[in-house]
Amino acid sequence: MEERSSGNSKERANNRSITQPLIWWFVLALMALVASQVMRLHQHQALSWLLWDYAGRITALTILAAVPSARIAAFPTGERQISLFEIVLWIVGICLLDRFVQLPQSLLNAAFPTTVLGAYPHPTGWLKAFDLFFGLALVAISEEVIFRRYIRLAFRPYLGDGILAVLTTSVLFGAIHWWAGLGNVLSAAAVSTDRRNTLS
Repeated sequence: MEERSSGNSKERANNRSITQPLIWWFVLALMALVASQVMRLHQHQALSWLLWDYAGRITALTILAAVPSARIAAFPTGERQISLFEIVLWIVGICLLDRFVQLPQSLLNAAFPTTVLGAYPHPTGWLKAFDLFFGLALVAISEEVIFRRYIRLAFRPYLGDGILAVLTTSVLFGAIHWWAGLGNVLSAAAVSTDRRNTLS
């Protein structure tokens, strides 16, 4: 019995030493995202706001893609875990859930207006079309890779793969929306918790 627990603790320590660099690469990618968010707060035109947003997301993904150990965690190869039909259902479900939480989100932001530091711009014309395709894809890919796939693997030796991991990664995902108000932070965390709990 003692040998088994000793072996498990050695294995956990080994896993932690392997994933510790992954955490530092996550922190660096997170710094790129937060820096672009701070810069966006000072932009008053949709084009410059979107350029800073894209720059932060592309930089964060580039950091994870440039380092071999981080690349393996962020962009693993292998078979898809769910079918395309299930993916489409999840996308539709998340969009519907996002619509459902907009009222409580706006009420919370109205109740705590000092937490709202910025807002998403309203691009028009070609910029709106470009953002709907490229911007939406970039947001989806960056948030899935960083806050779902990568962070879960990096923190697994510390948090396991159960409810603590789901809650921690969901709180971090919500926190990255700090600039958009308390309502957005809580709704992002809630949507993320639901999605992570089912897809994991």
